[in-house]
Amino acid sequence: MDEFQKKVREIKDKVNTRGLVINRVPKNTHEEFLKFAEEEFCDDFGMCLKHVWDNFKMWQIFFQNMDMKLDVILERMSQMENKEESSEKSITTMSGRRIAMKGGNK
Repeated sequence: MDEFQKKVREIKDKVNTRGLVINRVPKNTHEEFLKFAEEEFCDDFGMCLKHVWDNFKMWQIFFQNMDMKLDVILERMSQMENKEESSEKSITTMSGRRIAMKGGNK
């Protein structure tokens, strides 16, 4: 059996026994993941990966919603500023009565 076939057989064995092979993972990330899987999932890497992936999707949705809410808030603030600039200066009393301000800066 030549070298190439040995390498292919090794890869097949790894995939068949583990189901998933991920390469080029930084050493510190790899060690962190293994420690997390050991402590939280009893070395069940599949469930650990599922947990990480599900949380990633949840946070992605959360941040998209936050971006949309921030856009709405900024738009409303802009509308309020435009209304204030366009309307004449007035004071609203506690009873709801509006008193127009004339002259002066107070």
